[in-house]
Amino acid sequence: MGLEVLTQELFEEIKKIPSINSHSHIQPEKTRLDNPEDALAFFNHAYPKSDLVSAGMSEEEREKALTPGLPLAERWKIFAPYWRWIRLTGFSQGILEGFRDLLGFDELSAATVEPISAAIRDLCKPGFYHDVLQRKCNLKASVVNMEDLVEVDRSLFLPLPRLNRFSMLRSAEQIEKIQGDYDVEISTLDQHIEVIQQVCQQWGAASVAGVKMSQSYHRRMDFTQRKKEDAGRIFDGLMRGEYAGLESEEGILLEDYIVFECCRAAAAADLTVQFHQGIKAGNFGSMEGCSPAPLAELMSSCKDTRFDLSHSGYPYLREGAVLGKAYTNVYLNMSWIHIISPVGSRLDLREWLRMVPYNKIIAFGDDVYHVEAVYGHLKMARQNFAIALAEMIAEGHITESIALDIARAAFFENPAKVYGVCT
Repeated sequence: MGLEVLTQELFEEIKKIPSINSHSHIQPEKTRLDNPEDALAFFNHAYPKSDLVSAGMSEEEREKALTPGLPLAERWKIFAPYWRWIRLTGFSQGILEGFRDLLGFDELSAATVEPISAAIRDLCKPGFYHDVLQRKCNLKASVVNMEDLVEVDRSLFLPLPRLNRFSMLRSAEQIEKIQGDYDVEISTLDQHIEVIQQVCQQWGAASVAGVKMSQSYHRRMDFTQRKKEDAGRIFDGLMRGEYAGLESEEGILLEDYIVFECCRAAAAADLTVQFHQGIKAGNFGSMEGCSPAPLAELMSSCKDTRFDLSHSGYPYLREGAVLGKAYTNVYLNMSWIHIISPVGSRLDLREWLRMVPYNKIIAFGDDVYHVEAVYGHLKMARQNFAIALAEMIAEGHITESIALDIARAAFFENPAKVYGVCT
């Protein structure tokens, strides 16, 4: 059997596996229904927009081209020169795959931008989320990131609230806001940690998928166990208004202490901790915080905590794999990276499968807003697995039955275990 035929057969079988979407920012269906969008508005998302910035598109051009207002033909003329340069990137291809399969258009061009936009509006009817996500994507659940716990349609989504507001402290006003929102009293560090523990227990009782923390957007992930008395002294100063800020040396010390306590509180509530780990969204961002290697001390100290490395430290995927290999409590999450680098994802998947137990790999997380792009991204993820697994079969490393067992574990069984999805 030829490699191309084998790849297609594997892809068709992988599509039949119910999947779990490990990381999403999907807008509520009502938001889509209340705010009709067109083809170019899809590129107003942070990821394809960052490619446009990288290609040289100015802020004024982006505002005119991507925001409904001007006639679509006029907006296309602004967009088209840059579309030439970004149309091959994974961010763009994920959108195009959705346009192809869901709307019936093979390309985005001057001739199709209007018909695609009409088809988007025609698709956008009550119930289309269930149709796309469940029937066409074969997704059992999508884990949705949110700042605080809000209710979602549990037939489609699982909430993943953030502990950022508790762990990244900037001022006494922030503590006052937590007190008001959670009806608690906080005057000491001990009380603050007790609130974190209570919140994790409450979220656990509400069957959330886990908790999220995003420290890597502002620092290296080199959390070190700190003395309680030192952290308490800094917290007292924060409450008095005598605090140098989150980015200061004392701010880092306080954050270190609280992050350890957050991880312990999550473990006590049987909640997975998902860290954003890898490149940052947008342009001109620092690479500081991308590498997961500095997390070793935290992971060693919190052995009872499940750590989900969302984006797996891209581009430091090998460092992430070393942690996945060495630590029982570390999972490698391929969210986002199938569209960051489709080819790189396949290469790294092949290395991971020869290096890491494959119950540690989570295959997919869309990390986008539109269900059409979720469909396209998931198709690319399944294609990447089919290609990588077909190559391993051709080289004699695995059989077809093992290949499908790997896919079943990565797309469904592993994330179901990590996020507590009933099977």
